[in-house]
Amino acid sequence: MKSLSRFLHFPLFVQLIWAFCVLGTLINLWLIAHDLLTDPVLFRLHLGYLILYVGQVVFILLEEKYVSALTVLQGIIALLTTVDFIFTPLLQAIGHTYYWLFSPSIESLKVYQYVFVALGFTLQMAGAAYLFFYFRLKTSR
Repeated sequence: MKSLSRFLHFPLFVQLIWAFCVLGTLINLWLIAHDLLTDPVLFRLHLGYLILYVGQVVFILLEEKYVSALTVLQGIIALLTTVDFIFTPLLQAIGHTYYWLFSPSIESLKVYQYVFVALGFTLQMAGAAYLFFYFRLKTSR
């Protein structure tokens, strides 16, 4: 009950990050189960993301300012591997909506892939900075 009360007093951006981390946890659990039932080539990668997401979910609820280190680490790993940023589901929904509305050309889609990665990484780093400074200021009071 105490964690729920704390969570409800977080700013909207922190709540959004937390919700997307919970979603990332569930998605990676599903991907791990899929890996175990089929080809386990990406099992370790999905397990690593699961650990990062669960860590962020727990550390946000504990108001730990160093959750930002996990967020930065996830951003770097996502940039180098499978583009699994915290805000990927939101960016995918926007991308699918844009595609449905405007039916862009193949050349445009290649450009949008770079934009997607840049936006995902930028939002990830902004989220990490926000979490660090929000929890740092909160604990210094």
